[in-house]
Amino acid sequence: MGIKNRSIDLIQTASVIAVGALIFGGCASREQQVQKVARDWCMTIRGSQVIPVYPLTEDIQPGDVFLVQVPIDQQQKLYKKNGFLPLDNSIGRINPTGYQEFYGHSFFPSNGSLVLPRDWIRPQGVGVYTNNNGTNTQSWQAAPRVAFPSYSFSVQNGAGLSLAVPVQGVPVGLSLLASDAASGSIQIQDARTMGVDTISLYRQLKRWAKTNQAFLGNYSPRADGKRTNYVRVITRVFATGRMSVTLKDASNRSGGLDVGVPKAVNLLQPQLPSEQKSTPEAALSNYTNAMNAISEMVKAAGSAVDAAGKVLPGGSLRLAAASARSVSLDETFDPPVILGYLGFDCVIDEGGRLGPPMPTYANLQPNLATGIVRHFAIGPSAKLLRDWVNKPKAADIHEGKTARDVTKEREGKLRDWIQAQKGNYSFADLLNRADLESERQEFIDEMGAEYGINQ
Repeated sequence: MGIKNRSIDLIQTASVIAVGALIFGGCASREQQVQKVARDWCMTIRGSQVIPVYPLTEDIQPGDVFLVQVPIDQQQKLYKKNGFLPLDNSIGRINPTGYQEFYGHSFFPSNGSLVLPRDWIRPQGVGVYTNNNGTNTQSWQAAPRVAFPSYSFSVQNGAGLSLAVPVQGVPVGLSLLASDAASGSIQIQDARTMGVDTISLYRQLKRWAKTNQAFLGNYSPRADGKRTNYVRVITRVFATGRMSVTLKDASNRSGGLDVGVPKAVNLLQPQLPSEQKSTPEAALSNYTNAMNAISEMVKAAGSAVDAAGKVLPGGSLRLAAASARSVSLDETFDPPVILGYLGFDCVIDEGGRLGPPMPTYANLQPNLATGIVRHFAIGPSAKLLRDWVNKPKAADIHEGKTARDVTKEREGKLRDWIQAQKGNYSFADLLNRADLESERQEFIDEMGAEYGINQ
């Protein structure tokens, strides 16, 4: 049978196989399968010190504010279980004003200014489409590059994934191999990043919180301390414009079981028709025809995945390379999509006031180095001590001293006491860390009467 005739049936069946491959069989329920895909993919991204976004989307940017309604220890459990935290409770979007200073000496033009993120995401105008494909060209091209390592994975049709990736290339590649098992790798390419510094964004967040204090007050801590809410603010996002997937057949084939079964990538090793001589020209023509046939299958299978509901927006799938036991596919996202972020969390204190910024990644990784305030103290002793330091009363301000002078003086008293106790923490830790409750109470018991700390 000739190459063109052989490929017709494969093109017709590739779409069916690709859709079927999306439903990874086994005993697990469909919900469990979807959760496994999410978790495995997010573990991959998390290994690069980036907090995963799932599903991947365009619509996340620095300055986005989310309400996190579970304690940090519960966040850790959810994070480990699912590999990501849902960003579904958006309560605000701050427009960062720190881009100019942050990028002014590197990625911003010397003459003129840019409006971020718009001028990097949509450089030719919001909603403007400039080429025949209906896309906004040069999207993200001016943003700083970022490189991710390549990841290895294995996949079995009917037994789930040991590492799942939410891209069309995996099920389509598996169907082209007509294999029940494959090993492979994925490369996140054309990756870009955009971010802003925490200090400037935290200042803006404080102003935003003051305007919305009545709303945030609804999420103040409970008196028993069993409910703590946070706001999460995105400081940096990571986008990808292309993912390359390579699959190699890893099935254990029993002798004779697959004899005569048409296999897509076998088109690259076809037999010449009996009447045709084996010449270099004929071999080249045969190879070219085979690659074209497989490319058509990829296009047909990709269309089938689209019809079934593709995983990522704006993706287009094409064949990169193929052999008898391997296939490589490129999936392009135009415009690029966000796959991860960095940010910080602030506890919502009494009356809707916000605590200091705590790195989100540190909150979710309890084994990281100490020195970061992960659990913000909200008990009465913490509030009493913070008010004594930061809110001196009018009666305490005398002999030409300002409120700031009194605050510095009291900070010094805290430092002296900590040094006398040989504590391995700072005065700011004593004021804010939840795990130093006994030390705070000890200071109040010892020094409260002398320093006029009201009980």
